[in-house]
Amino acid sequence: MVLAGFAVISMTMACTTTVEHAGARGAPGRSGATDGRTDSRADGRTDGGTDDRTDGRVGGRVGGRADERAGGSVGDRPQNEAGAGGHRVNVLTYNVCAADNRDGTCTRDLTRARRKLWASRVAGLIKSRKVDVASFTEMCYAQVNLLKRELPHYRMVWHGIARGGGNKCRRLWSDLLATKTTPPDGKRFGMALVLKGRVDGAPLRRMLRVDRAPAREDATIHPRGLLCARTTVGPRRSVCCVTHISDTESPRQVIDIVARYARRSPVILSGDFNRLPEDRQLTPVYGLGLGKGEYTEVDAVPPGETEQTATPTTRGGRKIDYIFASEDDYRMAGAQVIKTRPELSDHRPLVGTLIMKARVL
Repeated sequence: MVLAGFAVISMTMACTTTVEHAGARGAPGRSGATDGRTDSRADGRTDGGTDDRTDGRVGGRVGGRADERAGGSVGDRPQNEAGAGGHRVNVLTYNVCAADNRDGTCTRDLTRARRKLWASRVAGLIKSRKVDVASFTEMCYAQVNLLKRELPHYRMVWHGIARGGGNKCRRLWSDLLATKTTPPDGKRFGMALVLKGRVDGAPLRRMLRVDRAPAREDATIHPRGLLCARTTVGPRRSVCCVTHISDTESPRQVIDIVARYARRSPVILSGDFNRLPEDRQLTPVYGLGLGKGEYTEVDAVPPGETEQTATPTTRGGRKIDYIFASEDDYRMAGAQVIKTRPELSDHRPLVGTLIMKARVL
């Protein structure tokens, strides 16, 4: 188990963002909305956080729906295990593309000036959105240490999944640290959970097996992983997980491992699934009448409600990043895709709100 404490440091730099409504599972092709549509809404808003018109549209529809279901805003008042219903849980997931991508656009865009902004911008987003659970994929371990300075009241759990990105991680990020840091598992490239609650027991760190044939016979198969930790989310003990899978690892494999680790605990599962919402491989995950699974997704549309066009979570115009939660324990309350200025990855942060259901004893 790797648990890192956080040093206290003041952080005054605000996170400059543009907010878009995140995509729901809908008819095929809906998640392929283009960046042009998203960018046209965001033009000119580069200097002051969130547009009031956009916030009114998203907050009014989603927030009102969530508050109505939960019986009004409950804030952070203490509640016991049986009476935990209505507690709002804010979750963030972000593929940070810290050690380059196939097209080389991440390292091209990650100038030193942008890398120096990275930790303060991401920490600012976590603080301003009052995030309880944050997950990161394609992360360098040096970024863990950069976030420690900004988030003294959060715990972090690391899972190194590859040594291959180590040289790029060292070249791109280590120069921003005052002292040299070595990953506890010797792997500089991986994924992480950032948790407001304490971590209980041993986290689960698992390398995933290849259980699906690659799209091309000559395709390079990269190692993929899953990280889970037991923690307290609001008033309830829960399991939080992050994964990053490609076409050679099935979502079914992931949820089966999570189920064995979590047992009957509430689950929040987030990360980069590299699949569009309508992909049949997500059917074992989705509940709410959208599939055969046991999970709700923060911006899934319940049966009978109007579908909305999916906002992409990648620069290339795809929604492939998700925040799932066990349907028995959470209601979805909407999500937002955050467009950072400047861009810090080829993905965009996805932030969602879940409403905790009262558990029947």
